[in-house]
Amino acid sequence: MLKRRIPMSRSRGSQSVQDREVRLQQRAQRQLESAKATAHLRANASMSVPNPALGMPVHKEDVQTSEAYRRAVAGLRCIWCGIQGYSQHAHLNQGKGMGLKTDDRTGFPLCCARPGIEGCHVAYDQYRLVEGGRDGHRAYGKEWGRITRAEIQNLGLWPTKLPLWQETTLE
Repeated sequence: MLKRRIPMSRSRGSQSVQDREVRLQQRAQRQLESAKATAHLRANASMSVPNPALGMPVHKEDVQTSEAYRRAVAGLRCIWCGIQGYSQHAHLNQGKGMGLKTDDRTGFPLCCARPGIEGCHVAYDQYRLVEGGRDGHRAYGKEWGRITRAEIQNLGLWPTKLPLWQETTLE
């Protein structure tokens, strides 16, 4: 059974509204001061990625994104289990982070989650699909990316505007 909410007494209404307005104004002032104090950090972050170990900015690599390539990859069989029709473009789990993207050309097809089945993509992203820890995980991902790039080229599905991948780029 649902209980009805009983409205608060309105006898203190005007005082409560005033107190609330004061609290909201104080909160807004604190947030503004905090934003001003860290504004220089956000402005510099858009130009480069900070390297906390060195305290110096690190130049971002020229990552390529291509919807056509991602769709071509998703059209392939899952590279781990071989199921057709459920693949997604999975990114290599290396070089990613907040505000960092990985090159779409490093991706490979892994199947998605579906009713009653976890899917290889989920297991890969949680480092449970292959053995060998993160090193083994990345080694598989690099090899799968190489295989996928070759397959996309052999099938004639490589997007014309997307530069070809230089295999020495990802070492």
